[in-house]
Amino acid sequence: MRFLKKLFILVVVLVLIAVGASFLLPSRYHVERSVSVNARPEALHALVADLRRWEEWTAWNKDMDPTLHRTFSGAEKGAGAQMTWKGEKSGQGLFTISSADPAKGITYDLDFENGRYKSTGAIRFEAADAATKVTWTNEGDAGANPVKRYFNLLMDKLMGPDFQKGLDRLKALAEGGK
Repeated sequence: MRFLKKLFILVVVLVLIAVGASFLLPSRYHVERSVSVNARPEALHALVADLRRWEEWTAWNKDMDPTLHRTFSGAEKGAGAQMTWKGEKSGQGLFTISSADPAKGITYDLDFENGRYKSTGAIRFEAADAATKVTWTNEGDAGANPVKRYFNLLMDKLMGPDFQKGLDRLKALAEGGK
């Protein structure tokens, strides 16, 4: 019985240490990837600001999740355009374009799993001669939630490769390949 009591106390102490340590972790995360595309910003904007075209280039498509189902509402393109999705692998969420500029790109709000995870981001264009640097960012805040703070440490490794895959596919599409 003493052994179980000591084990219980040890487990409680370890949990308290883990929770306490989480407050030393950053509450915010930031994910960013870029690619140079041989296309003008306006051509890229046509692919990025139209959420119906995202299936053509993002990593989050039916190849990744065959059960993925998307619906669209709001504006047809640009600011106010919304996309909801649901799938076995991809979960469910709401993506809203909050601003759109053909020369500079879009900003967006992301609501994943009915408000459990909210973030903001952008796909920005920076023209340079015949090429355009496209930068995709996403950031969020875990607040005081200790589990989400630990999860923030993984966000770059979880989202970054999918951002890069999407940007590479966007580059191929915009440059005339597939």
